[in-house]
Amino acid sequence: MNRWKFFRRAIFMAFTVIFLLSAVVGATVKLYTASGEGYCYESESQDIAKQRAVDKAVKKATKEAGVYLKNYSRSVNSELTDDEVTAITSNAWQLVGEPKFTREIINHSGDTQIIVWTATVEVNVDDSEIQSWIKRDDKDKLQIISQTRGAQKSAEENERKIEDLREKYNRATSQAEKDSIRKQMTDADRDFLANQKLEEGLKLYYAKDYHGSIKLNTEAIELKPDWSWPYNNRGLAYADLGQKERAIQEFNKAIEMNPRLSQAYYNRGFAYYLLKQYERAILDFNKAIELNPKYAMAYNNRGLAYNQLKQYKKAVQDFSSAIQICTNLTQYKQSIQSTNYSAERINYQMLYARRGGAYYNLGQYEQAVQDYSKAIEIDPNWIMHYRRRAEAYKALKRYDKAIQDYNKVIQRLILPEFYYSRGECYQALGETEKAQADFAKAKELGYNG
Repeated sequence: MNRWKFFRRAIFMAFTVIFLLSAVVGATVKLYTASGEGYCYESESQDIAKQRAVDKAVKKATKEAGVYLKNYSRSVNSELTDDEVTAITSNAWQLVGEPKFTREIINHSGDTQIIVWTATVEVNVDDSEIQSWIKRDDKDKLQIISQTRGAQKSAEENERKIEDLREKYNRATSQAEKDSIRKQMTDADRDFLANQKLEEGLKLYYAKDYHGSIKLNTEAIELKPDWSWPYNNRGLAYADLGQKERAIQEFNKAIEMNPRLSQAYYNRGFAYYLLKQYERAILDFNKAIELNPKYAMAYNNRGLAYNQLKQYKKAVQDFSSAIQICTNLTQYKQSIQSTNYSAERINYQMLYARRGGAYYNLGQYEQAVQDYSKAIEIDPNWIMHYRRRAEAYKALKRYDKAIQDYNKVIQRLILPEFYYSRGECYQALGETEKAQADFAKAKELGYNG
């Protein structure tokens, strides 16, 4: 890691730690108790009925926890979206003790009996998880949110399917029809178990246990081999382990299973981006955007790929699209649940900074200044924005403004290139003594440019 990257990371971590230490005061672990029911016929698996009951109970408890965390996030001045709260509560809960079960037998019709299992659980949710969430980068947040959505959608579909099959079974008039439906119910139970593995794997991914996540997603695939989500999620775990080629193989498989899974195209595109295969990355981001026109992160990352290819006009267009989506997200939060919306709290200030960089590379320095100024307005503590705005001011020969920004940078980072650049501004203004002092300081610090 070069010196600049080291100092930049150090400063960022310093500000993060200060913020988190101030916010974590008063953090508490809260206990939530909830009950859920699972029922089945005598001939069905009692264990799966009990697991369904536990699953419903846990989801009720974490939903209640989500209401609290939403309010708590406001108290630390970092209000989370509903999707973020769901991602946290779905993956950060801890079971306290063992579930408690009660059983009730209901005579349904004739000799048919329904067994109702009620599970009562206690789960802990720590509100300091909000601070852990804040520390995650945008890519990580987006992946967890999309995985959580996928698991929840699959669980809801499975619940509807099993209920529909039970109704069909009750209306069946022949034994052959009943046997056929019973087989479908067995398949639905297997799918439920696969989804349980998927959710457990996501919890481990959330905890950054990538090997454990791979293992559980593999078990999900064994239960349901034609399912796209476990391949997608296993690919994400491989990517975070640095095995990008292996990750691409998993995303290929996910796309083969479901050619309309926009997240798999996005994830494969990002893997190609990390491998510096920018043209292939762009093709995948194109497909992700085609399937989900409001996929802000896909626009953002396609813009980054265009930047790498020096296609700065296209980069500006993509960063502008991402900014517009995020603006709409801010203005219309209530629509998040009813749209396929993947903006998810992208680091707003970085979008402006990236577009500012593209404008700078196009020689459109006024627009660059405007974007860097907007980024600074959003986050005044991000030093790099001042440095880049200083460079844009310097290109515009507005040396006094550039010096003001270099002053802010030098107050926090003592690096030779900043002194040298400020010295050039002083020299351009005819302030020779200050220029020579800065050049001397730069040389003292090892400047050799």
